[in-house]
Amino acid sequence: EEPGGREEAPQVVDLEQLVPVGGVFHISALRLPPQAQDVGDWTMVELLDVGLEVYPYSPGKAEDGTQEAVQITLRLPDNVIYFKVPVVARLDPAGQWWRTDGISKITYEAEEKSITFSMGGFSTVALLQDAHLNLPYQAWELHPTGVDEGLFTVTAAFATIQIRIKDNQCMLSSVVVEEEEVLSHITGKWMSPLALRAALKRAGVNIFPAEYSPKYVPVPRKVSAREVPGGFSLFVTQVTLCCTGSCCAAAEAGLSKAGSGTAVSEHLTAGSDKDNHWSLLMFDGDKVQHLKLTETSEAFSEELKEESEFHSTLYHMVKDSASNEAMEKVERAGCLFIDSVYQLLLATRVLAYS
Repeated sequence: EEPGGREEAPQVVDLEQLVPVGGVFHISALRLPPQAQDVGDWTMVELLDVGLEVYPYSPGKAEDGTQEAVQITLRLPDNVIYFKVPVVARLDPAGQWWRTDGISKITYEAEEKSITFSMGGFSTVALLQDAHLNLPYQAWELHPTGVDEGLFTVTAAFATIQIRIKDNQCMLSSVVVEEEEVLSHITGKWMSPLALRAALKRAGVNIFPAEYSPKYVPVPRKVSAREVPGGFSLFVTQVTLCCTGSCCAAAEAGLSKAGSGTAVSEHLTAGSDKDNHWSLLMFDGDKVQHLKLTETSEAFSEELKEESEFHSTLYHMVKDSASNEAMEKVERAGCLFIDSVYQLLLATRVLAYS
């Protein structure tokens, strides 16, 4: 106890900052079930109605008077990825929360995929990971690859994620960590955007900020949802319309601090975006204008391009500068594909966290 008779405050886990990855481990000492005995030509075994019974365990005292600890080694699941040493937490049955106190001597073996730690007894434990360690994004890119098809690439802090989009389905194309592809068990499978989001979060790849994420992620101030007429979702809709059919959109971290910056390029055939000129646009909540800097500029500048016209929405700015053929493809884009792109942009919030 602390001076004055107060108990030390429990080290309760903030589940908005740390999330369980790889499931929950129930660790208990169990009584051995009755063993079979051979009696003559018979093999007899006692049957119990209660199933496996928990063995009551109470830690003893070491020679120095301290409480003896139980050393536990866990084999980590193969279907998840830990980008850093996971935080080991135990479930407090009284308060129904996760705590990190009472756990010591943690040894993490990344190559062997195991973790060893000591506790004062048996308990239910979980391995936690920072929900925001891949934020803010370093870069992102979205471009069409065919009719109602596109490729969405997010370069995060520890991984590069590529997602293919076709109609109302998404497919995880690859997750690359340190030049190595991982999570092969969920790549190459078509699913809905919502199912893909759940699969990535279960696997430990969380690129989906929540409402409370700004408390934990240092993001340069950009145009907030309150400053955009119609809110953030309306601006995402504008970007979605620009990124369907025949236009590309991309952004890099730090591109915009006074507003939301987006790079847009037109390409009518697969792969033609590699040699195209990218137009850098600035949206400050009221209007969209062309910036003077190019994609090869060393530093960001808010200086506008000479004789740059402005529009109230990103969609109308792109429409004003795109070719007729490009806009025809945009207008013919299927509603299911547009909705899938919209869901991914809204879930990842790349416009706010880049």
